[in-house]
Amino acid sequence: MNKQLLLCLFFLSTCLFASDESKYAEIMPNFRQALYLDTETNGTTVIAVGERGHVAISNDYGSSWTQAKSVPTRTTLTAISMINNHAWAVGHDTTILYSSDNGENWTLQFKDIERQMPLLDVLFINESDGFAIGAYGTYLTTFDGGKSWNDALIYADDDYHLNKIIKIDEFKYFVVAEAGKAYRSFDAGKNWESLDLPYPGSMFGAVIYDDQIITYGLRGNVLVTDDFGDNFVQLDSPVLDSLFGSEHTVDNKLILVGANGAVLQFKNMKLTKVELPKSNGDYTEVLSIKNNKLVFIGEAGIIRHKL
Repeated sequence: MNKQLLLCLFFLSTCLFASDESKYAEIMPNFRQALYLDTETNGTTVIAVGERGHVAISNDYGSSWTQAKSVPTRTTLTAISMINNHAWAVGHDTTILYSSDNGENWTLQFKDIERQMPLLDVLFINESDGFAIGAYGTYLTTFDGGKSWNDALIYADDDYHLNKIIKIDEFKYFVVAEAGKAYRSFDAGKNWESLDLPYPGSMFGAVIYDDQIITYGLRGNVLVTDDFGDNFVQLDSPVLDSLFGSEHTVDNKLILVGANGAVLQFKNMKLTKVELPKSNGDYTEVLSIKNNKLVFIGEAGIIRHKL
């Protein structure tokens, strides 16, 4: 899997994987080396999702992995959210999957192949209330655990691709998008305000760190706001590689990861480059687990490193 194909998934160009709604994900002997795009944990179980409906599960903090045997799709899965033993995964063909047993078995909650459009992120606040966002401003909400989904646009006048949604507090939510756009809600996602970021390119992620929102994306750009998007500071970045994922470490550091094995640390409004013993190609996400170890996922599959 080369860099161009990996980035194609994020830029939502024409290289979508073919889908067949009648088929389940294939069980593969080398599933751990597949392309994975997101990973999440509930504290005991770690789940990673990726291409061709692959779902990888670890119950020993990333030491060993198994492949979920009942995933009713072969489309690329782009994001996952977990609440206790419940998990929701989203992906291409506007697919939403649900598991009630820590990712072992999955059911299809939503799918719309005719849209030819991916969902790019999912966020559940509790076992009932959730959000799924994606291409062309698509904004899905549920209040019954995904049994039914309300299908709308995040902002009537925009059709930008939505890449990441995060919760700030009980009422404030924040979304980053392509083309220098972001959106904020003051009423728990009922209404959204459109924002223009100081950088006109795509932001692929956002994360809360010490009462700040850190957004990151194309060509290593990182923006920071401490007033919920009224003002942003653009940081000097030591890389030009696009940044796709982030994670808090056990010692209160913030790690950003991205293309060409880029790993950055954010602290005190500064970015520094972290050198790993071995680069594993493009990283799409990183997850902090037990004993200060990190699980990196991306084009080379699933890798553990200790910083």
